[in-house]
Amino acid sequence: MHKDMKFISPLCRGIRIRSMKKKHYIRISPDYNVLYVDSEGCCYSAFGDEICNEEPDLQPHFRFVIPGIEEWIRRYELATDFAATTTDPTFNWKSWHYEGLCFAKAIWEQLPRCYSLYYEPPFEDKSAIIGHIEFDAQIDTLIQQFHKDVCHKVLVPSFTDNIEFKIKRCAEQLKILFRINRMKAEVSIPFTRLSGVRNWLKCIIEGNEPVITLQFPNWDLHFFRQTIGSHLEMGQFWVMKSSGREILFQAYVNTKEFVKGMYLSLMTKLGFYLYDNIDAYPSGEERLSIWTPYNNLKSRSIELFIINHAPLFDNEHKTFVNETFVMFPEYGGTIFWDTMGVGSGDYNELYSDSGAIKIDVPGLKKWSEFYDNHDNSQTFDEYWHEGWELAQKVRQQLPDNIDLYYMCFDPKQPHTIVSYNCMLPRILVFK
Repeated sequence: MHKDMKFISPLCRGIRIRSMKKKHYIRISPDYNVLYVDSEGCCYSAFGDEICNEEPDLQPHFRFVIPGIEEWIRRYELATDFAATTTDPTFNWKSWHYEGLCFAKAIWEQLPRCYSLYYEPPFEDKSAIIGHIEFDAQIDTLIQQFHKDVCHKVLVPSFTDNIEFKIKRCAEQLKILFRINRMKAEVSIPFTRLSGVRNWLKCIIEGNEPVITLQFPNWDLHFFRQTIGSHLEMGQFWVMKSSGREILFQAYVNTKEFVKGMYLSLMTKLGFYLYDNIDAYPSGEERLSIWTPYNNLKSRSIELFIINHAPLFDNEHKTFVNETFVMFPEYGGTIFWDTMGVGSGDYNELYSDSGAIKIDVPGLKKWSEFYDNHDNSQTFDEYWHEGWELAQKVRQQLPDNIDLYYMCFDPKQPHTIVSYNCMLPRILVFK
């Protein structure tokens, strides 16, 4: 349990302790940094979307995750002046309570049946649209009544954790450092487990199960899809030690941004700077062995998901990729750089290991001369988007055994265009 999750109820402002059944209970009664109170009078936050009890005198213990419930509490906190005990008059209490009842139902369904569950509005809610409720099998009737009148107008989550992925390629494995500010965790993925990572990401995309787990000998990756509330695009990512329940890392993330960040970070590290001798690229069985990890992770379904197309989960026929290029402009007209970072082509031709490939894309020559003839006629964003459109046309003229990447992106700023930086993941151009 997180050290800040629990504190004694006299510190909880506005909590109204009632004489309830002697049966153990938890009472959802939102307050500042409080989600619920247990029958021993202890308050708990929604930290990490985790609902748990490990009190020695309160049995049985339980621990589960309700993705999105911390963000739900955060919206109320951001709208509330706790000193004045008032909430922004535009705050939509009915929609918020509808979500709260749905979250509470998910808790009730996972709570040991020896516990009772209660729900009541925050102290600041003077709307009187809902009172003290004890959950039972009839709760669906009340939820349906609320659903008829709710109007969700929340445009963005109140918070999103954008993860920094740092990948180091070692002998027969990748080391991944997940970081958010000062919180970080490093895990290792053997090359032999990359197909498992691919299938784990595909299961996250499919979303058929609320919890998708990838198990390793010393640690597990968990992704909890959000199924309740206004933000079904979100989810909770956890790294835990396999032995015990120690949490190494957790983040509340946009599912697509998480999949994109992790997939392209791994693919970039697997697809570039692979050879020992820059003057003699390998061939035959040696080349096949070097590119096998890359192909074990590569997935057309994941790539289609990233670009907003319907994934092809049933049939992933693909050609074995054994060469990569990244497209970005440099002085002198070079715009294609090979696996080892060697300049390998301009607007007219790309030089692959199997021979020269002619390129015929109208506008590519003018775009490629930007650095030599910059006249301030375009902003960098406009220039970036023009290059992205041209890169997709170039991709259509390349064989399937070649993957083309374009400049880069920063997973911690997924909606921000950044200039080329070889330390950041490259963007895969999809065919």
